Amino acid sequence: MDIKVDRGTLEANSYNEQYAQEQLKKYFETYPFITSAKVFFRGDKHPTKKVKINVRLKGKDVFAEGEGLFHDAALDQAVQKLKTQMEKYKSKHYKRAS
Repeated sequence: MDIKVDRGTLEANSYNEQYAQEQLKKYFETYPFITSAKVFFRGDKHPTKKVKINVRLKGKDVFAEGEGLFHDAALDQAVQKLKTQMEKYKSKHYKRAS
């Protein structure tokens, strides 16, 4: 899975980039249908931080967004939403053989 991080106006903070890479690999590296993921950090000067994740699946794009006081919390929220969508996609397209 190819992961690209776009920091927007966020200063060169490698911690956020590294944290995003770790979280996405931790949860989604085992899914063979995910081809790439893009993470966007926004809201550097605002009290609430936003993180948007765009995941490219085979033939489909899936989006998730999270908000929080810090980018870490916003990323965790977006990843949680993305996990729900991935489980739906997996159960719909990849049925378990009995």
